[in-house]
Amino acid sequence: MGRIKVLFFIFISFALILIFGLAHLQIVRYAKYRVMSEDNRLKLVLLKAPRGTILDRNGKAIVKDVLSFNLSIVYNRIKDKDALAGVINKYFNIPKSKILEDIKKSRWRPFSPICIAEDIGTEKAIHMEEIELDYPGLAVEVSTKRKYLYGNSAAALVGYLGLINSSEFEKLKHYGYYINDLVGRSGIEEYYDNYLRGYHGGKQIEVDHRGREMTVLGILEPVPGKDVQLTIDADLQKYCDGLLVGKRGAIIAMSPRDGAVLAMASAPSFDPSIFIDKKRNREVRNILRNPEHPLMNRAITGVYPPGSVFKAVVASAALATRSASSHKTFNCPGYFMLGRARINCWKDDGHGQMDMADALKNSCNVYFVNLGLLLGENNIYECAKRFEFGSCTGIDLPAEKAGILPNRDWKKKNINDEWYKGDTANYSIGQGYLLSSPIQVAKMMSVFANGGYLVKPYIVEKVGDVYVEKEEGKDLGLSVSTLNTVREGLRRVVNDPKGTGMKAKLEDVVVAGKTGTAQTGKNRDHGWFAGFAPFDDARLTVVVFDEFGGRGGYYAAETAGKVFAKAEELGILTLGSEKTKEENL
Repeated sequence: MGRIKVLFFIFISFALILIFGLAHLQIVRYAKYRVMSEDNRLKLVLLKAPRGTILDRNGKAIVKDVLSFNLSIVYNRIKDKDALAGVINKYFNIPKSKILEDIKKSRWRPFSPICIAEDIGTEKAIHMEEIELDYPGLAVEVSTKRKYLYGNSAAALVGYLGLINSSEFEKLKHYGYYINDLVGRSGIEEYYDNYLRGYHGGKQIEVDHRGREMTVLGILEPVPGKDVQLTIDADLQKYCDGLLVGKRGAIIAMSPRDGAVLAMASAPSFDPSIFIDKKRNREVRNILRNPEHPLMNRAITGVYPPGSVFKAVVASAALATRSASSHKTFNCPGYFMLGRARINCWKDDGHGQMDMADALKNSCNVYFVNLGLLLGENNIYECAKRFEFGSCTGIDLPAEKAGILPNRDWKKKNINDEWYKGDTANYSIGQGYLLSSPIQVAKMMSVFANGGYLVKPYIVEKVGDVYVEKEEGKDLGLSVSTLNTVREGLRRVVNDPKGTGMKAKLEDVVVAGKTGTAQTGKNRDHGWFAGFAPFDDARLTVVVFDEFGGRGGYYAAETAGKVFAKAEELGILTLGSEKTKEENL
């Protein structure tokens, strides 16, 4: 009898504990578990926004999102793992062992599609949908994929995409970014990422206790990214990229009237699509380790001694300060002695007596060393500063470098040494500490093309339906006589029988410009050509930089001539902005 009472007491105790627990759950903890229940019943499915299209000046798509079909598996639907792995292996040549391993891993997310093969193509997608019923667990998902329609062409300009990393996500998650988002890593993709990416939407669904979709409760449609229209001419861009195959360097074609860039090629190049294809990770590693730095846009990020193309600035400084007139002559015996140092002209037996325009035509080092010493370091520096050397142009691309515009104070601060006459001599022929990018050289040469004003280079014409506001030109205050003297020298460079830039000459269009050879200290010189056409009504400035390519009068000038010829074929030298100098000032 006593044992029965004990058991009864234990039973009553457990019953009271159970009742108390149920009361606690249903009354005290009701609010918490109600929310948890609702959260389990309601799910939010992300609907990703497609990125905007990048177009050329004529509306041709250069980069766009295209429909992509991915093959996925859903673990809780699979009935025969071996048969499913077999059919995937048959059509996609994926090792059966890897498929079975992926199926095994997917059990941790049994109701979510797990991608097995990306971008399988329309034909295979249709076939997989036809056999879905025979192989439960198969699923074809529709998504978008970034397509670079011109391959390697314009790669450094348009840039590439990469997965957002954890530190970026922490900073950007409050601005609508998600952990698996792709973000711009360089070029237009990076600079205009906020416009191109759009805004994701979502679908709220009700699911059952096993996580299966029952009802769609609401949809917020994603907002596609805005299209970005460039100033680039896709045909000219592709042509310029082709000219650089197998080289290191850059080509820029720009309107001297307003700074619109029609082509910007950089070599070596790369394929932007490898960064969004998981199967091409090895190619990504090779690109990142490549000592030739293909990801660098040499047109704006590379800075180099400009060499003799800088002589146009030195001539302008001499004329503007009245340190010398256009008729000032110096004799070139083939060398210049500065103390015990010998500075050679490229022509061993010299150019003899010549004036400023002929010195530009002949690219005579001896003449410009004499002129530079007459001018002085400070006058060269002040004139080059007016041309905005040593400053970023402000082009709408990331990673632009300012280069170096040296003077006495700069050398003291950075080298901890005095300024010597030898520094001025080097300065006057575009050597020494002076460094500039090809885009800065294009900006400088455009001054002589358009009649005396600086333009700000730009790449994007409009975002969506909104045109990007352009900056007005900045008058440098150079006199007509100064401009005419330098322009005449630049015309002779290309069109006179002994001009150093003869290879840029065209039959029916007058091209003007300046060649340059810049010493690097590595027994391999850089080659430059910077010029414009047509001479009397310039529509295009072209800069060719040939890294370690030797004398500018050869490859660089010849290449520039080909660019001008292609631009003429495309109608660029006869069409375009009708802005005059007065409209830009």
